[in-house]
Amino acid sequence: MSQPGVLLDRDGTIIVDSGYVGSVDRVEFIDGAIAAIAALNRAGVPVAVVTNQAGVARGYYGIADVEQVHKHMIAEMARHGAHVDLWLFCPYHPDGIVEAFARRSADRKPGPGMALAAGEALDLDLSASWVVGDSPADVGLARAVGAKPLHVGPPGSAVMGVDAFPDLAAAVRFILGGDTAPAPEQQKAPKFPAAKFHRADSYGGAYVAELARAFATVDLEQVSRAAKILNAAYDRDSAVFACGNGGSASIANHLQCDHVKGVRNGTGVTTRVQSLSTNVELFSAIANDLGYEHVFEYQLQSQARPGDVLIVISSSGRSPNIVRALDWATAHDMPTIALTGFAGGPARRRAEVSIHVGSANYGVVEDAHQACMHLLAQYVRQSRMTPDAVVSQTF
Repeated sequence: MSQPGVLLDRDGTIIVDSGYVGSVDRVEFIDGAIAAIAALNRAGVPVAVVTNQAGVARGYYGIADVEQVHKHMIAEMARHGAHVDLWLFCPYHPDGIVEAFARRSADRKPGPGMALAAGEALDLDLSASWVVGDSPADVGLARAVGAKPLHVGPPGSAVMGVDAFPDLAAAVRFILGGDTAPAPEQQKAPKFPAAKFHRADSYGGAYVAELARAFATVDLEQVSRAAKILNAAYDRDSAVFACGNGGSASIANHLQCDHVKGVRNGTGVTTRVQSLSTNVELFSAIANDLGYEHVFEYQLQSQARPGDVLIVISSSGRSPNIVRALDWATAHDMPTIALTGFAGGPARRRAEVSIHVGSANYGVVEDAHQACMHLLAQYVRQSRMTPDAVVSQTF
């Protein structure tokens, strides 16, 4: 019978992440980490370490150095009655300078490779297992294999929507049932930017890092549910309506383009998708005569039918016209999908499917929403093509 297990990140979770730890003299165990692993051992819970070691690809140290570090850690843990059942590491990185390791790999987190290997070697039920780590890549790994992600690290570093703990010891207490996790709604996305930058390249690097962190907070199961709603709507020839304000309006308009033109390309599927944000004459007439809060709801009243789909895009999730449209659609038997950010607001709670981005920066949230919009359209398109057609088409 498969059993639940715990997959642990290494640097920042078990030992201090001082940057590319490739020698024994740089190994410093985090307080309580060895005792936490010993507690898992006593409870009969299999433990695997899954760690990215891009330092090999970047030429900072070699495979033998990683193995020596692990040998040292094994000995030190054994002195305190703890052990790890399986050690896995990924030495690959596409930007590496060591030719043998300078490539992409499904083993590199958030890719699923190491988790799948651990599951097979230790006979784990990954859907009942935990992945514990300090980075968005660990959260991504958990979501890639259906495991439960747990974040460890200082306050403000957590991934929105993921149970967060100060260290591995606290996370293990939760796993073993001796502690409770903080309520997700009490977690706040870290402020970005948190300080002034004096160079655009520095800001650019920080922005990309924040975008990666924020996108890792997206629950991909919600994306899968959204894709099923869209495919089902196209199967029954239902209409899909999209709406948003400001930058979110442009995403709604772009969504119409990708689903009417893009999805049809190579599939022959004709979809009825409409952005409620695009008709300035109708939009402004409703806003002027009835009020801005009615601009989307009023259009739905005239054009939507039960079984049609509503997609709302709202960074705050609080815009009255968005919330009114969601409420009207729900009351009239329309499946609803919301793309939100910040705390998510009423839109996050009221939509049937909520694709939430845990960031408090409008640009980052909108960039992530745009990516979600694109990946949904591309997924729907390729799901209606033959394997040969997918390979031959440009996406």
